[in-house]
Amino acid sequence: MMQQTTIIAYLDAIVSEGTFTQAAKSLYISQPYLSKTITKLEEELQTQLVERNRTPMELTYAGERFLTHMKKMQNQYEDMVNELTMITKLKYGRIRIGVHPIMGSFLLPLILPKFHEKYPGIVLKIMEQDAKTTEMDLLENKVDLYLGMMPIHNEQLSYTVLADDKWCVIVPDTSPLYQPGLKEIEKFPYPLNLLKNEKYVLTTSQSGIRKQANEFLKHLDIKADIVMESQNISTAAALARKGMGLTFLPKSALNNSELMDSYNIYYIETTFVHTRYFIAYSKEKTLSSVDLAMIDMAKELMKAYSDSI
Repeated sequence: MMQQTTIIAYLDAIVSEGTFTQAAKSLYISQPYLSKTITKLEEELQTQLVERNRTPMELTYAGERFLTHMKKMQNQYEDMVNELTMITKLKYGRIRIGVHPIMGSFLLPLILPKFHEKYPGIVLKIMEQDAKTTEMDLLENKVDLYLGMMPIHNEQLSYTVLADDKWCVIVPDTSPLYQPGLKEIEKFPYPLNLLKNEKYVLTTSQSGIRKQANEFLKHLDIKADIVMESQNISTAAALARKGMGLTFLPKSALNNSELMDSYNIYYIETTFVHTRYFIAYSKEKTLSSVDLAMIDMAKELMKAYSDSI
């Protein structure tokens, strides 16, 4: 079947002009070509569209309904094209981001407010869940992007490294490692093996931060004395500040203004733990313009954060 716009134009011309001859003249085509085209269309549809025995000619009832539906289809097609254009230009759309609740509490505020400010028409849907669930959701197209912390092991995923962060430890005044009077984050001033004598408040084993803490302590051959676990890094940090034990966390998870009146915060320079953030997606997924915009902005904002620490 010929294009919708052509069919609509031909039938509209027949209705308005009343004859094939006048309709063809208004369309700048030959009368035999127009007549042959309409006859072929009627044969394809097995339906008479034009009442030829009347002067002026009219559409049959079937022809009227056919033309009405063709115009509706044309309008729907134009609406679709306009919508896709708007999406391509990032005027509106949707993106689903998977993130562990622990990381979401400090990573998302670094990225999403600026993204929403620039693209207010994009609907942001946050899926706070464990890494394993998010990875499966990526492969099943239930999530578009995954914001996480290295390492990543699933070979079906591609990822872009966003930034590195400092690996920090909160040391409360209940620890012999505490130094009164420190008001700035400083490099850890002791041999790392002194951490073996400490008590710890850590996040639960499913979190990326806990996995990094485990890797760090294992490398030092330290069996941690864990007095409490929390699913929330903010809770673990608050308990550490109040003296329950040391906790590890990336610098981005700290408060913007730490009082440090009864605790120290040190950063630890180490080659065996890399606090590195990534944004991942399925290798099978064709990234949309919205996905690419989010990845680009996340890279830009996280690089600015990394450069500032």
